[in-house]
Amino acid sequence: MSQLYEVSVVAQQNGKNGKPCWLIIKGNVYDVTKFLSEHPGGGEALLEYGGKDASKAFKQAGHSSDAEKELKNFKIGEINSAAPIQIQPTSLAATKPTENTITEDPEPAKKSSSGFCCC
Repeated sequence: MSQLYEVSVVAQQNGKNGKPCWLIIKGNVYDVTKFLSEHPGGGEALLEYGGKDASKAFKQAGHSSDAEKELKNFKIGEINSAAPIQIQPTSLAATKPTENTITEDPEPAKKSSSGFCCC
């Protein structure tokens, strides 16, 4: 079984200030620190996505099947997909009620005794 990593842990490994450079590609975590100087597109291309999900960029770069095989050598684990997702409140949900906002149960409608029936 692979090592599982939280996205927040991977985010800290962004290749800055002497930290390793980890990438997320297709749910897998890769430590590409030792590959920075060897990357054909330059290390900056990898550092741009350090600590982030680089799946889309990896696909768009048009890597060869050899590059995909080489990538496997740098795999250190997978993203923990069972981790709870933190949902931030939206600005609408965080606002105070307005005049049109119902904040308590409405009173039931009162019956009319006009005797008018439409059925």
